[in-house]
Amino acid sequence: MKNNTQMSLFKISVDRRYKDPLLYHLSKINSVHIKSKIKPELKKTGEDFPFSDKIKSVRNNLDTLFKKLRITESDFQALKFEKEDRIKFDTKDLQELLKFVSEEIDFFNNRAVELEKYITRANIELDNLKSIKNCYSFLDKFNLNIAVLKVFKNLDIKAYTTFTKNLPNLRSFFDISQFPNVHQISPPSEDRISFFIIYPKDKEEDLKDRINLVYAEEVPILKKYLTHKGINFDRILKEIDLISKSLNKYLKEQSRIRNANLLKFAAINEIVQNIEEYDWAERQFEELPSKYLSIKFFVPLTRKNQIIQYLNKNLGSHIIIESINIGKDKSINEINEFIKLESKESKESDELDDFEQEDNADAEGKDLREETPRVMKNFFLFRPFETLTKMYGTPSYSEIDPTPFLFFTFPILFGLMFGDIGHGICLIIAGLVGAMVFRKKKGKDFTNYCWIIFWCGWAAVIVGFLYGEFFGMHEIFGYELKPITIFSITLHNPLNNIITLFLFVIFIGVVHICLGWFIQFLNYWKQGYKYFAFSDSLCKIFFLALGTVLLFVWQFDINAWFSPPYPILLPLIPGLALFLLKPLGKAIGVKHLREMKYSELIGEGSMETFETILSVLSNVASYVRLLALALIHIALMISIEAMISLINTGFIFWDQFFIVIGLILGNIVVILLEGLLVFINALRLNFYEFFFKFYQGTGIDFFPFYLDDDYSVINFKIESDIDIISKEIEKEIESEKIKKDIDEAYHYISKKFF
Repeated sequence: MKNNTQMSLFKISVDRRYKDPLLYHLSKINSVHIKSKIKPELKKTGEDFPFSDKIKSVRNNLDTLFKKLRITESDFQALKFEKEDRIKFDTKDLQELLKFVSEEIDFFNNRAVELEKYITRANIELDNLKSIKNCYSFLDKFNLNIAVLKVFKNLDIKAYTTFTKNLPNLRSFFDISQFPNVHQISPPSEDRISFFIIYPKDKEEDLKDRINLVYAEEVPILKKYLTHKGINFDRILKEIDLISKSLNKYLKEQSRIRNANLLKFAAINEIVQNIEEYDWAERQFEELPSKYLSIKFFVPLTRKNQIIQYLNKNLGSHIIIESINIGKDKSINEINEFIKLESKESKESDELDDFEQEDNADAEGKDLREETPRVMKNFFLFRPFETLTKMYGTPSYSEIDPTPFLFFTFPILFGLMFGDIGHGICLIIAGLVGAMVFRKKKGKDFTNYCWIIFWCGWAAVIVGFLYGEFFGMHEIFGYELKPITIFSITLHNPLNNIITLFLFVIFIGVVHICLGWFIQFLNYWKQGYKYFAFSDSLCKIFFLALGTVLLFVWQFDINAWFSPPYPILLPLIPGLALFLLKPLGKAIGVKHLREMKYSELIGEGSMETFETILSVLSNVASYVRLLALALIHIALMISIEAMISLINTGFIFWDQFFIVIGLILGNIVVILLEGLLVFINALRLNFYEFFFKFYQGTGIDFFPFYLDDDYSVINFKIESDIDIISKEIEKEIESEKIKKDIDEAYHYISKKFF
């Protein structure tokens, strides 16, 4: 298990030209956690604005394109293609790759904008023509023709369309007593109506004001659609058909661009995502002399040799690899370790050593374990409880992962509050079904919660046998649940056995808290603070355990406490040890206490002892909720049974029917509502009374640097260095070649034309 979670820190020095290929190969390993650097980022030269701003701009343009073409992530996931069909991108570096991708996006964006403009214009024209057709169909009932328009001299006629909801206002505003007119309204449709109005021409302004109040839009009565015989509907229909065909052509072209290039769009989207990852990783490089860069990353110790072989195979002559193994049992300084490594192997130049020595002052005293990511690897049965552990925080690199302990403590506490055989079986079935059915649909965390419910169900069943409860009854299908006795103690029928259950939950609380301090003892021991393991954790365990013995055996008889054999000494001795051992540690030269003053240690010891006494009282008291919720669970079932017993319809069949329905609904309510309450309280007891004793949860999740290659392939082409002499030779050769070509052309032309 140790090697499975132990890490190694790599430091790679690389020629600047091979920076991007190095990142590419690191992404292929999929086991590299790049270390964030604290120093200022590399300055990018020759750029008008930072590279990250360019990436954001390209991302915005790509999102705009996808919105215009109605492309979503699900469209990419539905693509079916061979691996060899992935889009290949040959590039010198990220700058060139981003430029190429940006040009591709701009090309399709321009085409999409152009098509969108045509589609919008066609839709507007089509809507206008449809409005004209609808209005003319209404006017045709009144025999409107071109001759009718010539009749009007002092009058004018106009047609409008508006929303149906404006109809009451329309009739009010065109009341003839207020505004002289003749108007006719079409039968209202679902949302719009058409109307025409004949009015005096000198009332034009008054008409505009009234039209604005009903939000009406004018439909122009165009002479090109009127003849002496009536309205020319054939012309209107032909224009509608022509525009519809144009619109369909634009939509088909838009769809063709979308579908024909969907794989390319998926590849471009993937490339932009990868460039975003590249950009972050690129900023973690540090400048070295002689145009070299360095980057640091963590890898699992089990893959160390494999990764070294892979990098040497692909970039061996262009990189320098250094690595240090990071133990969990002692503090480790990164800079010092690398300097020792370089001195031992004698592979770096004096110039590089001097460069790193300058940084030593900044890193001195900093424990590398604080920055090392943590890989949580637990037995498959324990693994679902990692979700609960991470709710509190990821374990740091050097501390014990509490997940295996949580596998036992969480279901036990849950079961004590929810002890019922029938309800436990329901939880087992629900958890198992949820884990099996939704494991691919809902994600890892949902599946983990289902397995947690499954194990909580088993705990509820076991405690249900101790309580003698089966859906609130003391029998299973006629078989009476008899008391189970352990060490002359029984928890059967908790409502009639409250004192015993009270003492039992207090005992469980003491064991739970002491377990937390014992894990703290192991953490201290593992991290090299062995004196703290005894002076702090062990003293607290003895203080609580022996104090509990005092109360359980001699109870609150103060006289007995101070009488032979003086049981008050049981908690008093570890309490005094907790107060005195730290100053004593400084006196005997314990490393971690040397720099502290005696006054500080005495003050800290007295405060810690006082806080321990208060916290023990409050912590242990918190476990009384186990008793309270267990009794509430039983009381709820008794209440449900009492309410159901009141059912009396006068018909045996209906009585039995409603009793069954009532029992089912009542049990569902108890399982859901109280189950949630019990789950939250079990979580609280584990987090605040258990984890708080030993668990920091300040670790860093191991997050491998990974680039997607589902739709795209990146090939980096490295330009070789050409020295000045070679360039001059090439120029001279090129000049001679040009001169020779010119001479040949001159002789050819002379022969041909002179």
